[in-house]
Amino acid sequence: MVRDLRNRRLKAKPLVYVIGILLLTNLFTLIAWVTKEGSEGASEAVATVGDEEISRQEWLHAIELRYGKEVLQQLINQRVMEQSADKFDVSISQEELDQEFSMLRSVLNVNDQATLPNEEVLKEQLKTEVILEKLITNEVDFSEEELKAYYEENKSLYVVPSMYRLSQIVVATEAEAAQVLGELENDSSFEALARERSIDTATASQGGLFGYVPEDSNAIDENILNAAKSLSPGEWSEPIQTDGGFTIVLLHEVTTGVEFSFDDVKGRIERQLAIEQLNVPVTAESFWNEVPITWFYGPTE
Repeated sequence: MVRDLRNRRLKAKPLVYVIGILLLTNLFTLIAWVTKEGSEGASEAVATVGDEEISRQEWLHAIELRYGKEVLQQLINQRVMEQSADKFDVSISQEELDQEFSMLRSVLNVNDQATLPNEEVLKEQLKTEVILEKLITNEVDFSEEELKAYYEENKSLYVVPSMYRLSQIVVATEAEAAQVLGELENDSSFEALARERSIDTATASQGGLFGYVPEDSNAIDENILNAAKSLSPGEWSEPIQTDGGFTIVLLHEVTTGVEFSFDDVKGRIERQLAIEQLNVPVTAESFWNEVPITWFYGPTE
């Protein structure tokens, strides 16, 4: 029973990341994008409805009212974790951060991946989460035997397969696929064609982006995956007939699979076991009293 519980909790951890990270970082990315031109374009119309305009200022104000507190809280949490890490001599290496990112990416489904923020934003949030884990488990020790036993029991969780980052255009007929292929060969944008032509609504709205697909995935048509494996980054396939129509797939990049050794993930396992022993959840807000904080939304307590 203890082993089953530990296994379930370890598998659940990436899902917590998915929920928290995708929500907050997408909000952050959205606000950063619409504010990138500063106040100079405040009166710029971002939409028209009949003869009425919606200005950038109105848009930003609505975003601030709905999401401003959560995004500001996320930014404060990042700073609090960084300063607390300095105060308590806690650090996270680039290797650890890349490992967390690799393991997170391997468990995301297609819908998650289609709405991912950029890698830099995602890694910032992962860094915050890992620092928090280290701070709350810094003084907990487990024997080498316990940690190795845990690793052996859950070894498959530390194997990240090779992954293919794909986009696709799905059309109904072979003739349409041939037409799309001809436009691609005449330098039309794959992303634009996916938005205009693809009948797969989930990926069409993202410019055809499918996301990272594991080499052993059964969530994608086998013929599409086999075609992807034969491509070089930047190449697209010939039309592939599937149950949903005819698909042209574009390969963006391939990430090589890795099997993390015990030494690679020893610290991660130690943190996971320590967190399981906590009776009360600890969040980054728990450390707000470690540094003086004032913010737009009033008292921090």
